[in-house]
Amino acid sequence: GGQKVNKTNNKVVLLHEPTQLRVECHETRSLQQNRKIARKRMRQKLDAFLNGNQSIANQKRRIKSSKKAKAKARNKARQ
Repeated sequence: GGQKVNKTNNKVVLLHEPTQLRVECHETRSLQQNRKIARKRMRQKLDAFLNGNQSIANQKRRIKSSKKAKAKARNKARQ
């Protein structure tokens, strides 16, 4: 953030035309890095849009919550 980022013109806007999904990135001073970050976000957004509950992010969320529930059950059994 700050003045150094504001001085440069390096915002990246990606539009996936078939789905009309849009991603913007203005995190770093480097245009190449912003492109890389924007592409990564676009892949994640497309995955969630096309695959819904089977997307990678949702799978990771389910695994994390099930691990949490198992740990909670183990701790409850110990007491």
